[in-house]
Parts: sequence; C-alpha cells; structure tokens
Amino acid sequence: MDGDLNLNPLELDALREVGNMGAGRAATALSQMLGQTVRITVPKASVIRLEDLPDPLGGPDALVVATYFHVHGDAPGRLLIFLTQETLPHVLALLTGKAPRAGAPLSSEEESALKELGNILCSQYLNALADLMHVQLLPSVPALAFDMVRSVMQSVMADASEDGAQALMIENQFLEAQRPVALYLFYLPKAGSLEGMLSLLAKATGTDLRP
Repeated sequence: MDGDLNLNPLELDALREVGNMGAGRAATALSQMLGQTVRITVPKASVIRLEDLPDPLGGPDALVVATYFHVHGDAPGRLLIFLTQETLPHVLALLTGKAPRAGAPLSSEEESALKELGNILCSQYLNALADLMHVQLLPSVPALAFDMVRSVMQSVMADASEDGAQALMIENQFLEAQRPVALYLFYLPKAGSLEGMLSLLAKATGTDLRP
C-alpha cells in the first residue's frame, strides 16, 4: 500500500460492524464456555501503522499475552489478539477456575486455556469478516506468547516483513460480572489488500466509501 490509509466515518462504521458482529458471536461462545453471561461494549475501530501498535497496549515494554494466527483463504494475512498483563489474572481465573500464581510462568493448563480462548475469538471475528465480505477465511493453529509487546512485534514483523505496514485494529471491552476485560485484535492483511477489503466491506454494508 502506498502511504497511510485514512478512513472516513463510513469506513469506520464498516469496521465497527465487523467488530460488533464478531464480538457478539464471541460473547455468546464465551458465555457458553464459562457458564455465565458475558457482554460487550461498542467496539473502537481504526487502521494503525505497525510501528504504532504498542501504543494502545501500554507501550513497547508492556507485558501482554498474544495469540497469533496465520489467516488463509480469499483475504490472507495474520491476526493477533492481545490481552494486557492487568487483565490476565482475572481471565485465567475465569478460564481455569483457579487463581494464577503471581509472577509464575504460564502453566501448560493456562497456555491451553488461553489458546482455546484465542481460537474462539479468532474464529468468531474471522467468520464475521468472511460473512460480510462473502469470502472464505481460515485460521491456522495458534501460537502463544507471554512477553513484552516489543518482543512479540519483532517476531511478527520478521514474519510479515514482506507485507503491508498497516493493520486493522478493533478494540472491545468484554464485561463479565461488570468487570471490563480489554481485548485488542489486529488483522494484518497481505500487502496491497487492505483497500480491497474495505471495498468489499463497503459493498456489504451499503456504503460507497471511495470513488
């Protein structure tokens, strides 16, 4: 893609529609998985340059859990789902039924639970995107990292060095027992395909986004 892609309000609405659909489906799936009601807030949506990606997560030195997928199909790319260190103990307690040990590395049970959470979220968001664009999107087996944002992004940038410099960002807050859990989703399309994705979303949502 040449230059930065600035979105107009209609384009942001199209991205928010993806976020709404994906988060609504994910909330239903999580409610069934946890046996308790999970609600969502209205998502924030934007296009962000990869070098700015650490900013909403607390900066390059912030500790995060990242679930990373390759996306295959008609709009290939990479998808990352981030949870911040602050929300991790609450999420792990929900998933495993046990309070995590402070300062301890993730156990195999915790890693498995987080991968399953990532699978649910990834599948629901990709299904929403695929349904709106009338394409097929299939995720790979997830990779999981508990590390600083800087280290995660170094690995991703090395893997995606040939691809575009921008990503779709959707930020949701899941509310479980009135406690917000911030969730950040970044979709990195193959080089040159972001504008095409937005065009497909425009048709699906009935908006003429670009001349």
